[in-house]
Amino acid sequence: MVIQTPRDPQSAVYIGYQSLAAALERQGHSVAIVSPADFRPLTRLGGRWVPLAYPFAIASWVRSRRNDFDLVMFHSYSGWLASALGRGRPRALVMFHGVEPLYHRELRKEAEDSGHTLSRRYRFLQETVMPAFLKIACRTAAGVTCLNRAEAYYLVSRKWVAERDVYVLAHGVPPEFLVSARPPRPIQTLLFVGQWLPMKGTRYLRDAAATLLANDPAMRLVCAGTLLADGPVRAEFPEALRDRVIVLPRVDQTTLAQLYRDADAFIFPSLYEGFSRAIVEAMASRLPIVCTSVGVASDALRNDGNALIVPKRDAESIVAAVRRLQSDSALAQRLANAAADTAVEYSVEAVTQRTISVITDIARANDHD
Repeated sequence: MVIQTPRDPQSAVYIGYQSLAAALERQGHSVAIVSPADFRPLTRLGGRWVPLAYPFAIASWVRSRRNDFDLVMFHSYSGWLASALGRGRPRALVMFHGVEPLYHRELRKEAEDSGHTLSRRYRFLQETVMPAFLKIACRTAAGVTCLNRAEAYYLVSRKWVAERDVYVLAHGVPPEFLVSARPPRPIQTLLFVGQWLPMKGTRYLRDAAATLLANDPAMRLVCAGTLLADGPVRAEFPEALRDRVIVLPRVDQTTLAQLYRDADAFIFPSLYEGFSRAIVEAMASRLPIVCTSVGVASDALRNDGNALIVPKRDAESIVAAVRRLQSDSALAQRLANAAADTAVEYSVEAVTQRTISVITDIARANDHD
């Protein structure tokens, strides 16, 4: 498993790969996880150069061990050179956790709406270099996985992969997040889980929360997993409301599960997600959800069915949705229970088994080549 993210024990991507590796090993497979930190020369480079240099380090590493593996799973673009040079040995599976051109499209729009300009270097990397890497990676792989149907459609429509070779594989929600029942209660504690970044829709969350908190002295907003300290996050809110904005930069899984239980509604105005484990965690926790149609939400949630779906970049719609939940407890409970019913499909056991089935089928294809 070749990942391009740090070995951060609180990173959703790294947690997912660790869990998958453990499940494969329990079935008797041998698994290695490789990251940029395993290549000392890369640690000396500035962060901006790692995306360009990492595939070269991986290509050399894989070539020297090409007979040791039945399958190499490459996170996104990381294996474009290795799989191109390897010519099918070992077999390659590209695993997306968000398709970069789709992320970049939303990032560019957000920058333009905010009056900012992305650098020419960044735009060249994301609009010219990255698509070329991804095209090679997908076309030379034995299979490609992504996290939602919209991404699968994008990859097929670009002719980077044949429809028969692309698989939509979700992330699983651990059992500690599952809540069997939640009695009706007032909507007073709003929960947001995610990094405090513009692409998470934080300025729309801020504007919506400022309106809601100003008009309801009992309401508060909890922001968990921001990876940004309490001070800078709270400083974005009006001073009179800051004592009702609780910021938890890092939380472990046990604490996070309790935060979902303590919350009354989940707010997630993200502009782009490959999946978003936080959404299925909120679903499993039987919370009424207000979110944009991103990641797993586009596949699993329906407006007025099991969530309230709001447009991107629209703080007023978030406010209206939360007020609707406040005024209609029956609606809030119906949406929460329907979301929890849907979350069963994303149990970690079911998701892991589907993922392992795809991985082992592609790896075993070597036996017939």
